[in-house]
Amino acid sequence: MEHLLKQMMEQMNRQFEKIDNRFDTIDKRLDGMDQQFMSVNKRLDSIDQQFMSVHKRLDGMDQQILGINQRLDNVDKSIQSLKNTVENNASEFRSHFRHIENKLEEHDKMFELVSEEMRRGNWM
Repeated sequence: MEHLLKQMMEQMNRQFEKIDNRFDTIDKRLDGMDQQFMSVNKRLDSIDQQFMSVHKRLDGMDQQILGINQRLDNVDKSIQSLKNTVENNASEFRSHFRHIENKLEEHDKMFELVSEEMRRGNWM
């Protein structure tokens, strides 16, 4: 009986050793999986950082585009102001030229009158 009990104990010890070996194998596989997950996490963290970098760069570009839009709006306002100034000056110049033309016509009539008087001999 004692002998049977020893055999059973030895058999149980062998089975426990097999179970321990299996658990060791499972532990090793789980450790490998943990390392792979850590590697994946590091890669994902790196991708997150790259996305954040791209996001910051895009925000910077948005700010630059807003600045450019504001500058273009100012340029448009300046061009409109210059256009109004040119139109106003053109109107003033036309008015001034009409005045000069009228004066020239008066002087021309005066010269014609003086010329006519000189031809008639009524000059002084």
